[in-house]
Amino acid sequence: MTEHTGRLEGKVAIVTGGSSGIGLASVERFVAEGARVVFCDLPPNYGAQLSERVGVAAARFHHTRRKPGDEHDGAAIARRIGDAVTFVAADVTDESALRSVVTTALDTYGQIDILYNNAGIGGFEGGVVESHEDVFDRILAVNLKAIWLGIRLAAPHMMSGGGSILSTSSAAAFMGIAGLGAYSASKAGVIGMTRSAAVELAPHRIRVNCICPGRMLTPISYDSPLRDAAVDPESLADEFRDGQPLPTVGQPRHIADAALWLASDESEFVTGQALIVDGGLTIDKMKFGPAQGQHREH
Repeated sequence: MTEHTGRLEGKVAIVTGGSSGIGLASVERFVAEGARVVFCDLPPNYGAQLSERVGVAAARFHHTRRKPGDEHDGAAIARRIGDAVTFVAADVTDESALRSVVTTALDTYGQIDILYNNAGIGGFEGGVVESHEDVFDRILAVNLKAIWLGIRLAAPHMMSGGGSILSTSSAAAFMGIAGLGAYSASKAGVIGMTRSAAVELAPHRIRVNCICPGRMLTPISYDSPLRDAAVDPESLADEFRDGQPLPTVGQPRHIADAALWLASDESEFVTGQALIVDGGLTIDKMKFGPAQGQHREH
């Protein structure tokens, strides 16, 4: 059982992509450690609008099976957790929508101490030669440009008191995986963005880091929007476990624990780093097979 010790007491956090997987685990962990949290995600039944905006091929990388009131509905999650959280429906690629998330944090809780840019999409996109341009653009927009927007919008409100900005990159940033060119490029870009922002914001005592998960047993792996239907999580557990040195299945809580440390004052001398949390995947590439590369982590 995880012990809660108030490590984020008095802090206000923003978490993007907070309605499932790593994002939801981080929202719950931050609240348990004393933080007040504003989180955002796409609302349920947003598929038709998204298809019209970004194209059918790109919209397929977002969940369309989720319904109002289910376990991944941000509004329902906020009601379940209580007064310490506020949900804002937002597409992180829309600057005005993301600005409303930042404004909500300031208006509701009066400050911003932590920004966790977690929202992301991914999956088998096809080879570099044959993949769809709309898909490339959407993956880069969600996984990389939205992080730039988040930092750009939130950092000015953190400069007076300092704080922590963290983002979700991926072990794929360090690996060559067929069929994941845009995804890998976007996640490598997160590392570059992290390092530059860390240098720029250091004088304001704002630390900027990112986390690089390996294969994680999250909804986007067993309930991928690219699948016609969800699969049994346990059917992937052995594959994930056998594909890395450490015989432990990666869970959302493993990344939430890393995010908690980077968000807390315990990591006050750490900035510009890409923390790999992957069970040893990137140090033993011989175990990584092509089929396994289709499962992303958010």
